[in-house]
Amino acid sequence: MTRFTLPSALGWMFKTNASEVIYVFQRLPVAAQIPSDGTSLVGNIPEGADEIDLQTAKWIPWNASMVSNSAAEALDSWRNAFRYISEEDAGSGKLGLRKPQIGALHAIHAHWSTTSSVATVVMPTGTGKTETMLATLVTARCPRLLVLVPTDALRRQISEKFYSLGILKRPDCVVLDQAAIRPVVGTLVKLPSTPDEVDEFFSQCNVIVTTSALAGLCSSDVQDRMAEQCSHLFIDEAHHAEAPTWKRFKSHFKARERPILQFTATPFREDGLPLDGKIVYVYPLRMAQREGYFRSIRFRNVFEFSTPRADIEIARAVVEELRADATGLHVAMARVATKARAAQVLEIYRSIGEYKPVMLHSTMSTKEANASRSLLDCGQSRIVVCVDMLGEGFDMPELKIAAFHDLKKSLAITLQLAGRFTRAREDLGGPVFIANTADVNLREELRTLYSQDPDWNRLLPGLSEGAIDQEVEAQEFLAGFVGQLDDIPLHEIRPSASMVVYRTRCEMWKPENYRKAFRGGSKEERIYPILNAAEHTLVVLAPRRQGVPWTDIASVESIVWELCIAVWDQQRALLYVHGSTNTGTYADFAKALCGDDASLVVAPEVFRVMAGINRLMLTNVGLNEQIGRQIRYTGRMGPDVGARLSEATLGTSTKAVLAGVGFSRGEQTSIGAGKRGRVWSNLRLRVSNFSDWCKQAGEKIGNDDIDPEEVLKGTLIPRMVMARPSAVAIGIDWPVELIDFNESVTAFSFEYISEVFMTHVGIELVEYSATAPLIIRIFTDKREVKVRLKFVGSGATADFAFVYEGTGRASIRRGKTVDVCDFLTEFPPTIWFADGSRLDGNMHTELRTGSTLFPRDKLEVVDWTDVDIKKESQREERRKDSVQYRTIEVLKDRYAYDVMVDDDGAGEAADIVGIALDDPVAPKLITVDLVHCKYSGGNTAGARIDDMYVVCGQAQRSVMWLHNKDRRTDLFVHLLKRESIRIDEGRPSRIEVGSRDRLALIRDISRTCAVTLRVFIVQPGLSKTDAAEHQLALLGVTEKFLSETYQLPLYVFCGDIVRVE
Repeated sequence: MTRFTLPSALGWMFKTNASEVIYVFQRLPVAAQIPSDGTSLVGNIPEGADEIDLQTAKWIPWNASMVSNSAAEALDSWRNAFRYISEEDAGSGKLGLRKPQIGALHAIHAHWSTTSSVATVVMPTGTGKTETMLATLVTARCPRLLVLVPTDALRRQISEKFYSLGILKRPDCVVLDQAAIRPVVGTLVKLPSTPDEVDEFFSQCNVIVTTSALAGLCSSDVQDRMAEQCSHLFIDEAHHAEAPTWKRFKSHFKARERPILQFTATPFREDGLPLDGKIVYVYPLRMAQREGYFRSIRFRNVFEFSTPRADIEIARAVVEELRADATGLHVAMARVATKARAAQVLEIYRSIGEYKPVMLHSTMSTKEANASRSLLDCGQSRIVVCVDMLGEGFDMPELKIAAFHDLKKSLAITLQLAGRFTRAREDLGGPVFIANTADVNLREELRTLYSQDPDWNRLLPGLSEGAIDQEVEAQEFLAGFVGQLDDIPLHEIRPSASMVVYRTRCEMWKPENYRKAFRGGSKEERIYPILNAAEHTLVVLAPRRQGVPWTDIASVESIVWELCIAVWDQQRALLYVHGSTNTGTYADFAKALCGDDASLVVAPEVFRVMAGINRLMLTNVGLNEQIGRQIRYTGRMGPDVGARLSEATLGTSTKAVLAGVGFSRGEQTSIGAGKRGRVWSNLRLRVSNFSDWCKQAGEKIGNDDIDPEEVLKGTLIPRMVMARPSAVAIGIDWPVELIDFNESVTAFSFEYISEVFMTHVGIELVEYSATAPLIIRIFTDKREVKVRLKFVGSGATADFAFVYEGTGRASIRRGKTVDVCDFLTEFPPTIWFADGSRLDGNMHTELRTGSTLFPRDKLEVVDWTDVDIKKESQREERRKDSVQYRTIEVLKDRYAYDVMVDDDGAGEAADIVGIALDDPVAPKLITVDLVHCKYSGGNTAGARIDDMYVVCGQAQRSVMWLHNKDRRTDLFVHLLKRESIRIDEGRPSRIEVGSRDRLALIRDISRTCAVTLRVFIVQPGLSKTDAAEHQLALLGVTEKFLSETYQLPLYVFCGDIVRVE
């Protein structure tokens, strides 16, 4: 602080930590004497004071008369007034241009030397973007510039920057001649009503600043006059989504070929659309860090599935960071999505009782906002709760802690603008971001962020995505790599699951020899290798030149980047090689790594990879057939290709390609193999998962005890039928085309009732018989329709269709509305039979191996005393003498469920659903019990097969909830929706244990935790002692299905021969 004297006033001169000059006068000086190299204000400064409170001080606004006599005078003063001097060449204590500023200026002028088309400059916040705009104004000597900004706050800030010319007019800046006059700046705050008003205002200015919203609301003739008056258009913060109104405004400038220049911190717009115009300059984030403009962000996570608990933990983390701040200057921003949330979160921070938290959002009164801002400026408050981000016009270098309570807005955009947190200053520490990594939205946003700009991997290191063992293992695997792929982060490389396999005889592989396989490239065509020596995994990115299909001219080539991955399995002496082009066998690569005696594994051994795939159904069969000296290849794809395998047993055919789908390790899977050694699956994997996939396949390929021919004998072969199978139909599943999607995207319409979502719609067989027509009932609690599977034609013309039974009609809406019969004819449901076979339309698939009887000793007798075993449902009145009520009591005594739900009714997942977490604090596994109850066909337990058909079919349907990851979460959404409708209608709750809030929490947890099922069949009419063989056989078929598909256990509750009165 230095005493400063003018002829008309006394004052003090301050220099901020950022080297900005501020003048404080006790009274308003004469306008012509106000200093031009800093900001001025009027305020009281007591003599000898150690601290000065300037909260009530008034800023002295710039006035056109203080700056220049006319816009023309300012414009003329800029001629030859600018020098391109870098900060390195400016000299000690002097200010010059930063590298990104010099680079951007040259790029802008280079672009304008050939065209006036829209140009975009990408400079991260904090690298000098605004000063680049000022320098462009002066160096291009723009006669009249219009600047569009997104917000009122930024309009004020940018106007002040152009008033003062920022650091360019500082006395210690050597870039701009001191004789250069500041521009005449006009701030447009209301709509001009006529073109004449535009002429009157604009003609006095060098620069006009307004918001894009205001410009877009102007009439077309006013917009056109603005374009006529202005020589250039600058758009700041161009990543904001374009409204159609001001998009039309910009078109007036394009029509007059006015140069349009867009500035942004990120090339990714908030609405996901690409930016208009050519990107002429991009300053990468990693360079901003390397040059010291940015500091690396330390990511601190909390892991809470409950939003209220997450808010508290985030707030505690913020306070801990402020306490640990050695500078005592850091300020924390707590970001929320709504004003209501802001008030809620503010109370959490206030309850901690430190750092005087305040709130800021756009709808606060000016008085309230100024009061909050004053407390922040003077350091009394060090926590600000804001809605979304603090606007672009908010500039506070002390902001170093960002706490994300809500993620409603794109985090990718938010973090790209985080230069305000990461800019380096000697008296401040490094930035910290705090967020809840249990929030699945955060995980997806960070994934988007990393893929959009790989430099964020350097700026935001140390990310933990939550307590998932697989993720930790993947991070450890990737951390073992040595080398650098520059712009491509390793965890964003996702190779397809495809490889060739070599047998090796070397004692140790030599990954350093990889270059022998990549000869012939020029020096400019750099090869990028990285190696994880401990995991014996090598990743190579290599450019390959190749011709283009549209010309034979040798000089016209394209460069294709090929990803090669080699994994050496030392235990099995196998080398797995992946190439992204999926062509060839990569023999040179294999021999370079493991020696010339490395040999390719081919047919028939390669077909061992099919072993261990349950219910394998071939979808692609290629055969080589010997005809004289000629070899003919025949290939077929589709559900009936398995029948072609019989040709391979003939002496004239050999298998060339086999691919199919099935189940392995409790998951759906696909697998394919070719005779020349290629193995593949329809997956994209991380490098760590790819290594595991290779080794799982290698375990089978290297096992000499596996006979490929025996493996293929168990393949399921769908065959076309012209009549219903003779086995008893026991159950039906919705088509895969429906269960691929969440229930909320599919709705049914029945006659005389409003649309009903799939959550409340059931599907079942009308009759469980070996001979009756296959009639299906689709129903809600109030309406139903019946449709019949009809077989038509024969031989080559055999087909099927679904037709209505009775007068009822229904339609299904999933995007567009379609008649139910038409939909099911196009996408047939799956009908299950007592022998384990299935029917999809007219394609019948039988098991190649039989099922064993369900062990009698696994039947568990329940005490059905005082229960009417012919009364299944407890209903809403909770009938104590029902099968369901007694089963609920038994389960409550046996298992400690977090939530238990009575889901009985049309569209049910099961009659009873029990849910348990493996850990109440940090769960990793959710176990769901789906309990299917059925009433007895008689008064006593016995050997009635009819008692078993329905409930076994329901048990098999349970696997639909494991069809995909979204479907697993949708199970809990299903339960919540059905509970909400019950409550909204004033009916009793479905929840037997726990609460709706607990169920909602489990729904959220399911997005990051594993989900497994256990299936229960409850039939008090089944006697453990007298159970017939056909009953145990049917239970055996059901158990085999559950086990071979998703590895689910089956439990059976039954009765015994004692009569129940």
